[in-house]
Amino acid sequence: MARCWLCLWLLVTLGCAGPPEGPAVDLEAERRALLEADEAWFESHEDVDEFASFLADDAIFMPDDAPAARGESIRTMWEQLLSIPGFGLEWRATSATVAEAGDMGYTIGTYELTVEQDGAPMVTVGKYVTLWEKQADGSWKVVVDCIQCRWPSQPSVSRSWRFAVSGWMTYEAA
Repeated sequence: MARCWLCLWLLVTLGCAGPPEGPAVDLEAERRALLEADEAWFESHEDVDEFASFLADDAIFMPDDAPAARGESIRTMWEQLLSIPGFGLEWRATSATVAEAGDMGYTIGTYELTVEQDGAPMVTVGKYVTLWEKQADGSWKVVVDCIQCRWPSQPSVSRSWRFAVSGWMTYEAA
């Protein structure tokens, strides 16, 4: 009888204990790592191969006022963007958040895009959100990048800028 009580006690005790906890995630360290990944991605933006190395295989890029691009189409779109006369890009993450599990996160920031039209620079500013997934090797890869433009205030400039960019971008939409 004592053996039955011992078995019952062990079953109840082990059953209530729940699964063992894994190592705690240092969310602040992961947030800093994510901001560093976003900065490194920006630093790579003039090198298509290095830029693409930050993208997950099935990543999606969602530019404002243009079709979404997925996977290899992002590389094609990026090559075309770099070839636009007067192309320049600056971006900076203003915040980063990491999920409690430490496997997903996102960065939010602002950007400034410059292209040339009729010999004059045209600047568009906007904001972005980028969703990142942590890889088995500890690196972060972009899975979704979504931008929102704040178009120039003059309607004619806005239409001109959209025409200039759309005339250069011929990638396969996702």
